[in-house]
Amino acid sequence: MTDLIEPWSRPAHVAALQTTRTWQQNPNFSAHPKHSQASDLQRLVEQFALPHEPRYLHQVHGHQVIEYSQPQQQSLAIQADACFTREYGVVCAVMTADCLPVLLTDTEGSFVAAVHCGWRSLYAQILTNTLAQIQPPADVLAWLGPCIQRPQYQVDLDFVAHFLQRHPHAEAAFDPPDSLGKCRADLVALARMELQALGVRQITQDPTCTFLSPKHHSWRRDQAPERMASLIWLNHPSG
Repeated sequence: MTDLIEPWSRPAHVAALQTTRTWQQNPNFSAHPKHSQASDLQRLVEQFALPHEPRYLHQVHGHQVIEYSQPQQQSLAIQADACFTREYGVVCAVMTADCLPVLLTDTEGSFVAAVHCGWRSLYAQILTNTLAQIQPPADVLAWLGPCIQRPQYQVDLDFVAHFLQRHPHAEAAFDPPDSLGKCRADLVALARMELQALGVRQITQDPTCTFLSPKHHSWRRDQAPERMASLIWLNHPSG
């Protein structure tokens, strides 16, 4: 069910929301602006007291990071895979349907960030790039959202060799090849390794596998355009 993210210990003025496939009377709710009903998006704003309707990045599985000083004027207008803000009332959002969404803040609630972590973005160290731009003044808090989990994420040996050539320390995120020469990859482990290398110790994970869960969109399962959204924003501490 689409709901505010719990449990995740964070400052009280940091709000976070994860949408799912099932919400209210819609059994196939999509947060993607091109594959959703405008009325559904408006109800999302109203029910969860969003500061404004979510506007999304044009995600390209890269390492670009954008800072928001005010809400985007249009969805999909900026090409990037991570966004952050230090301003109140500005929603940071990414869309996923098997890739790993990562939400970030710190113990002071001085910023919020949303990061789209597919394997290409993790290969390009998007989490490192994001925190390098933000330079958090306090301990970072990370939330890892629903994604395709290791047992369902099959890749080939060339994929593994390519990734490990740049990140040899990440070997534990891949299973040995099976009899067909296929491996299993772990997006969550890759993200954890990168965050921990950056000194992030407070990491909360949603263990849901999108491929197996009928309540979540999965590109590998359905090859459909619908997406879920991971949203985070700063409410003014005074309310």
